[in-house]
Amino acid sequence: MEWLILVVAGLCEVAFVVNMKLSEGFKKVKYTIFTIISASLSFFLLSLALKDIPVGTGYAVWTGIGAAGSVLLGMYFFQEKKSRKKIFYLSCIIFGVVGLKLFG
Repeated sequence: MEWLILVVAGLCEVAFVVNMKLSEGFKKVKYTIFTIISASLSFFLLSLALKDIPVGTGYAVWTGIGAAGSVLLGMYFFQEKKSRKKIFYLSCIIFGVVGLKLFG
């Protein structure tokens, strides 16, 4: 169950970053509120997951989900540059997160 909570915390981290981008420097109130809510929820869920998951593993997985998700959504929704190197290194993050889950 703690791994599911950690994955949801990571997805909330992605929502936090995307909403922060959409808030345009916290000028758009709706997205600013979503930013605060998703960040708070992400940290809260991370704290719950870290009760049973080692802190190094949990934090690495949480940031990995956040980083990979942010890059993917940035390429898809915000027309950020796509390249083979970027996809390769993104794959390294994803494989690292999966490896931590399997062998951590």
